[in-house]
Amino acid sequence: MIKSFQQSSNMPIEGQRYTREQIAAAHGGSPIEFLPSVSGRVVCACLRTDPAYNPEAPRVILPGRGRRREQTAAVLRRQRDAIPIYIKQVPNAWKFVGFYEVENSTQARAEIARYEKQTRRGVTSVIYMRKVRG
Repeated sequence: MIKSFQQSSNMPIEGQRYTREQIAAAHGGSPIEFLPSVSGRVVCACLRTDPAYNPEAPRVILPGRGRRREQTAAVLRRQRDAIPIYIKQVPNAWKFVGFYEVENSTQARAEIARYEKQTRRGVTSVIYMRKVRG
């Protein structure tokens, strides 16, 4: 069941599902991008966990190729504040799994190659996330 955000704070409830439109309305940014951003800051992450994308999400984010994806991934790697992360459950239903911050990231070729082999697609960096609150 798709829920609405908590009325008083516009904060998501951990474990609840939201549409991309609800997520964009609450946090800003695009309802399409996997790392929506506003004014040069990533405002949340919307991740698929199927084997070809982010199978270890929310703990590990694997940005793919493409100018916009690479730009927002670079912003996230430098960003120090936590972001809400949503995991796709079914079409247009994204489960809020908590607030995470960047723990570490790498563009090391060996690490990227390991994830490219696992996902069978181009990966441009590996971003390790740490949960900071629900």
